[in-house]
Amino acid sequence: MAESNLVNTVALQLDQAYTAGTSPWAVPAWRYHVMADGERAGTISLRDGHSRVFTHLLGHVGFAIDADHRGHGYAGQAVLALLPAARTLGMDTVWITTTPDNAACRATLARIGCTFVEAVEIPPYYDTYARGERTKLRYRLATGLPPAIWHFGTLA
Repeated sequence: MAESNLVNTVALQLDQAYTAGTSPWAVPAWRYHVMADGERAGTISLRDGHSRVFTHLLGHVGFAIDADHRGHGYAGQAVLALLPAARTLGMDTVWITTTPDNAACRATLARIGCTFVEAVEIPPYYDTYARGERTKLRYRLATGLPPAIWHFGTLA
């Protein structure tokens, strides 16, 4: 993995811990600030949902890097830093989805070792359908990072 030697350049700082009752996704979830050089560079979320919505449409992991911090590999590093937390939840695989037009996300996922599985049609009842999305691309990533690198919400 090309970014594995850069993992220590980002840290994840817990922003919100949600119960199923308070989560915008109706499942336990955690939203972190992606910190780079002590500065907030974006967000990443881990969602503990296992229905088709999470495995095919939304994903277990969602991330957004602020425009002025893009191009440094922070998104990929943040995903890799989040994997031990997913493993703690018993996830041996996380699903990450994107749209066909998001070339930067697709490149990030390839760079960190995600496996493209398939393109799926978005059903009309799903919220992004109303915004014009018709297809999600599904990627799978094993969570096999050693849990020892995860310590109190940041990299050890």
